[in-house]
Amino acid sequence: MIVRDHMPWVRVWPQVSRKFGALFLYDSTISALYVFAGVTAVSLPTLPLGMMGAALSIFLAFRTKSAYDRWWEARTLWGALVNSSRTLARQALTLIDGRTSDAAELQRGLVVSQIAYVHALRCHLRGQNVFPELRGRLEPACLSFLRAHENVPAAILQCMARDLRAAFEKGWLDSYRWTAVDGTLTELTNIQGGCERIKNTPMPRQYDYFPRLLTTIFCILLPIGLVDGLGMLTPIASTLLGAIFMTIDHVGREIESPFDNTVHDTPMTSLSRTIEINLRQLAGEEAPNPLHPVGGFVY
Repeated sequence: MIVRDHMPWVRVWPQVSRKFGALFLYDSTISALYVFAGVTAVSLPTLPLGMMGAALSIFLAFRTKSAYDRWWEARTLWGALVNSSRTLARQALTLIDGRTSDAAELQRGLVVSQIAYVHALRCHLRGQNVFPELRGRLEPACLSFLRAHENVPAAILQCMARDLRAAFEKGWLDSYRWTAVDGTLTELTNIQGGCERIKNTPMPRQYDYFPRLLTTIFCILLPIGLVDGLGMLTPIASTLLGAIFMTIDHVGREIESPFDNTVHDTPMTSLSRTIEINLRQLAGEEAPNPLHPVGGFVY
């Protein structure tokens, strides 16, 4: 996620320079043909460019708003994950009777399992291997159990639910407290399901194809409609106007997939570290250092 006050053109320019360069070259060609070669066929001053531009801007704004809604929902879900993780750790440390060493070990195990769950969910959503993040956090027997599951975060929640059942059977939890903690696990399941829905349901292809097609057509017609009045100034006006529509389309395309591990994503790495710091401090353990933005970006 970009957290700096201005856009980093060093990163942005390579992505758009080829399109803008091709647009400027095309506009210059139209202008040269009309002004110097006298080819009047490249001029259609009666084109309804104003109406076309207004309609296209509404279409692009609607698409960008839809893409932003996906990005914001992803960030909201991870904000809920932060709160639910803190809630689960608090419940594990206060609702479970930890006067025996076995019960205290169970409390710590639930906190560590929640930390592992958060890291596993991050890797799961980004399509990365989850086990390097889990190694050193979970016991080898637990890791062997998880390797048999395709959805590792869901399997971790299952392990935590089994631990809670064992605590209930041993009398460390009564039915009311068990229900409360299990409700938090259910909330974590709902959060994961919401994230997977965004990840596995891309924007409709019509939203990807038609804005790009219509923007291209508009940029092609723009110098044809302007060259009669602007002459050799057409490339400046036409390229700037076309660049505005291309940029809007580009922004929507960048933020529509918030779990693809790019600079425009939900900062899951930073949020995972924040959760780990909070939970380890609640458990009285040494916590890692927080992650800070690097070059104006946080991941």
